[in-house]
Amino acid sequence: MRRKYAHRPEQETNMATHQTASRWQHFIRTFIACCAVFAAPAAQAQAPASYPSRPVTLVVPFAAGGATDVVARLLAGEVSQQLGQPVLVDNKPGAAGALGANHVAKSAPDGYTVCLCGGGPMVMLALLDPKLPYVPTRDLAPVILSHLVDFVMVVRADTPYKTLAELVAAAKARPGAISYGSTGIGGPAHLGMELFKQRAGASFLHVPYKGESNVTTDMLGGQIEIGLFSVQQATPLITAGKVRALAVWPPIRSKTLPTVPTVAEQGYPDYFAGTFVGINVAGATPAPIIDKLYTAFDAALKKPAVRGKLEEMGFTPMALPPAGYAAFLHREHEKWAKVIAETGMKGRE
Repeated sequence: MRRKYAHRPEQETNMATHQTASRWQHFIRTFIACCAVFAAPAAQAQAPASYPSRPVTLVVPFAAGGATDVVARLLAGEVSQQLGQPVLVDNKPGAAGALGANHVAKSAPDGYTVCLCGGGPMVMLALLDPKLPYVPTRDLAPVILSHLVDFVMVVRADTPYKTLAELVAAAKARPGAISYGSTGIGGPAHLGMELFKQRAGASFLHVPYKGESNVTTDMLGGQIEIGLFSVQQATPLITAGKVRALAVWPPIRSKTLPTVPTVAEQGYPDYFAGTFVGINVAGATPAPIIDKLYTAFDAALKKPAVRGKLEEMGFTPMALPPAGYAAFLHREHEKWAKVIAETGMKGRE
């Protein structure tokens, strides 16, 4: 008689994680396949033999010392080896990333000025700021999607919520009574939670703050119940036992928090929120130059040391090519435009 084996909890967790990852990989493959016909002519062309003949500037639209800046300097050293020219990091912070992104958008389309752009400058600002001086889809050509910035939903350790399901049940029982903090209206934490509210059919009270440290202070002090943090920010709090992680937002589990299930695993298929970082150049940059930049950044991102550092920082490495990155941007724009419209959120006037 054949022996029957019961699934152990860790087996079920691994199966769920594998299924979630498979769905995400299928999504990526589909986008790349759909765009391949448009990308093919560019792939066949060659960049000018002289490119690059001088240093390339990598613009970071945020201040020095932050996570994006750390990634930029990590990539700059590796990419300079691939291109045979120095890659110089230039921090241009301001206007939630719009200042630096606009600088690249208005630069000469010759591949010598590159932007390490995130979800704000590439998607959110275009949806919330009608006076944005550039149009991301027109003025910033995609080179490569570098990585996803993983977010995690946490509650104070002394709250009764042990799982995401318990939190949702409590929110449905007391609409608007359970509060969450974010780093501001229209930011990735706020929009990600609004998307979750729509999917879960539950009501939570939004309390905006000026930074993650302020959210941390009030959550630990009991003013709010839920904190939405980057994995990098939340990990020390989780390790210290001050907060309990209920779910991570990326489509696959975070390498930093491998025991924390995704939102998708817990009954909300295809849920993905958070933000991302990619490489972009001026919109009219010739395809052969974009391809050469893609090859250089792709080689850098696939190095074990680089991938390891990104994962250590709480990121999910991607290395999507131009066509896949363009499709990803299109999907993000559609998703967040719908969330903003349904919530009636107002941007800058």
